[in-house]
Amino acid sequence: MASLKARLLALLAAFVMAGSLAACGSPSGGGADAQGRHRLTIGASAIPSSLDPRKSAPYEAQWIGMLYDTLIQRAPDGTFQPALAESWTLSPDGRTLELTLRAGVTFQDGAPFTAAAVKANIDAAKAGGTNFSTQLAGVESVEAVDDRHVRFRLAGAPAPMLGILAGEAGMIISPARLGDDLSRTGAGAGPYKLGKFEGPRLEFTAWPGYWKADAVKVSGVDIDVFIDDSARLRALRSRQLDTAFIIPSQVKEVESSGLTVLHARTSESFWGVLVNTGRRELGNPKVRQAMMLALDRTALAENVFGTAGCTPSAQPFARNDWAYSPELEKLPAAQFDLARAKALMAEAGVSGFSMELQIGTAQNYQQVGQILQSQWREIGIDVRLRPMENVQFVTARRKGEFDATVSVYLHARPDQSAFVQNFYLPGGIFNPGRFDLPGTAALLAESSSSSDPAVRGPAMHKLMEAVTTAGPPVLPICSSERLAAYRDTVHDLDMTLDTKFVGVGVNPA
Repeated sequence: MASLKARLLALLAAFVMAGSLAACGSPSGGGADAQGRHRLTIGASAIPSSLDPRKSAPYEAQWIGMLYDTLIQRAPDGTFQPALAESWTLSPDGRTLELTLRAGVTFQDGAPFTAAAVKANIDAAKAGGTNFSTQLAGVESVEAVDDRHVRFRLAGAPAPMLGILAGEAGMIISPARLGDDLSRTGAGAGPYKLGKFEGPRLEFTAWPGYWKADAVKVSGVDIDVFIDDSARLRALRSRQLDTAFIIPSQVKEVESSGLTVLHARTSESFWGVLVNTGRRELGNPKVRQAMMLALDRTALAENVFGTAGCTPSAQPFARNDWAYSPELEKLPAAQFDLARAKALMAEAGVSGFSMELQIGTAQNYQQVGQILQSQWREIGIDVRLRPMENVQFVTARRKGEFDATVSVYLHARPDQSAFVQNFYLPGGIFNPGRFDLPGTAALLAESSSSSDPAVRGPAMHKLMEAVTTAGPPVLPICSSERLAAYRDTVHDLDMTLDTKFVGVGVNPA
């Protein structure tokens, strides 16, 4: 154990030092390009596991979106706007979606962007092997009507489709590159080209061939990874960075330093624990119910994130989301009830067991893991923490090689229905234990049959309440927001996952 800790500390130190040196090497205050634009330097917390939209982790969409434009753009307020598709229509019966593609667009490799390219991408994804293949199960067929028109025949509910085409499934890859490994390269039609991906540093350069090139206000974007939250903030304060992601406990320090705190305009994530229901005791519903009841969410959230950094909740959806159920929070299964938790463990015939909890290496992950370890010890569970760097962490989760893993999960991107598909239905990419509660698929279909939240809500609420009572495979802790800090040289900054860093500008330091 001592040698493992030493290796992790050495790895952490190496990443922090490398990130610091990289940041010092390319400050945004350097020379401008021919258009008078400067580079934007961002401090991030993790090295991307992949830049391939078919294989990447959900939060890596922020970096991948610079290389790949989507068919439809999700605005910060959650509405859908034109992107590679300049318009679309849905038939009255909800079974035909027609897209009109933007004219004159090319991929970064020079190939034309056409309806045939869209069809090739969707057909390849439907064949399987991507993180979003199940999201396209409701697409019966795709037809390239002509170069600029695509017709989707839908066999399933239409409501999620715009969100799906605004996510990774709508990031169109140049057809000639569909068979390539794109984990460290780009093959899209996005606003930036990848110049470098080495160690903890990524460099993107504005691509002059982008269809909306006039809206790109920086000459490039550099990403420097600092695993240590304090080191990242120090780099921002010392002007090595223009902006950086921060954690809630750093807000006061940021504000007192004369920096500006940026709150993401949409809340689409939560902290939670994903358990592998195919692993030993974790397959027992009573054990998962006991783990839910032994979670003191309020104490955990306040100790790690402060009083306003993460809102305690027993469900994944945020309070302002149509999928959020106020009644769920009142369920007995959603309460902190240690006595009932111990009784359920006894009913399950489990006096105690040991499990591994995988966590990230950042400070927040360590703190959350330690509190969970303490809370679940009260019901006889010996939690062994395993810190893992991001690529290893994401890979293990994707392959189902875990007992339990604590992380930040997206709940409403590309659509609320995708969360249910990924976590609660057999075949979901985050359901290695094949959790399957009867009635879930039917309720999901009912919820997805209309784009009206008033119609979608009741079925989703019923679904979530049933899963929570049954012992969910995902144990929510609290609903969080993304925070960033930036210097006064940065303007029009937006750090939502779909921003693509188009419109943001940097003045000389």
